[in-house]
Amino acid sequence: MQKNQFFLSVIIASLGFSACNLKPSPQKIVDKSIHFYGMDELDNKVLEFDFRQSHFSIDLNDKDWFYQRSFTDSVLGKVKDQLSSRGFVREVNGLINPLSNKDSLKYAESVNSVAYFALLPLKLNDEAVEKKYLKSVMVNGKAYDEIEVSFKKENGGSHYDDKFYFWFDALDHSMDYFAYSKGGNRFRAIDGLQKVGDKYYFQNYDNFEYKGKEKLPLSDYHILFEQDKLTKLSEIKLENIKVK
Repeated sequence: MQKNQFFLSVIIASLGFSACNLKPSPQKIVDKSIHFYGMDELDNKVLEFDFRQSHFSIDLNDKDWFYQRSFTDSVLGKVKDQLSSRGFVREVNGLINPLSNKDSLKYAESVNSVAYFALLPLKLNDEAVEKKYLKSVMVNGKAYDEIEVSFKKENGGSHYDDKFYFWFDALDHSMDYFAYSKGGNRFRAIDGLQKVGDKYYFQNYDNFEYKGKEKLPLSDYHILFEQDKLTKLSEIKLENIKVK
């Protein structure tokens, strides 16, 4: 009897181990999504686009990355905000403009935020990112893989304790929805793909928030979206996109 129980325990443990191994790999899902958008071929390229009243230039050299936001201010004149691996600099009419630490951090974060969202899902392979597969869910009749993203404290930026939730199409691995808590709970839903050249795709989003009284986990916002309980805040659209 004891011998039979022992073998039964081994079989159950083996089945449990196999079931764990069958759980989808969040890394593989993200890699397939990056390939879907052609972003695995952005190394050493320069991405340019217009967002609202600013022009962005993103140099994707891993060793010496460089982001620039250019715009014209009615008071200051021509402004260039430059964020790189060496820090942040603001130029006004061609001259470096000294800033307080508070303002430097504020403007740097603003530039980085636009660049970060424009480069999703590629940025999900940053060194500080930790990915966890949660579950398979249905959104508007389609199957999606839900992945939670958190950040290591080292190299995770000032908001390393933030958590993001992403929903990837289970068939083509497109990143159709994501939610985050930076600046309040937000949910973004795809609003069209833009093809750039022969291989690159970038997408626009509608940005939503929940104004209901009950507190729900951010990971359930896809349910609120499906139930039409989210309020549209804004549209996130990149225009005049070029990859050089």
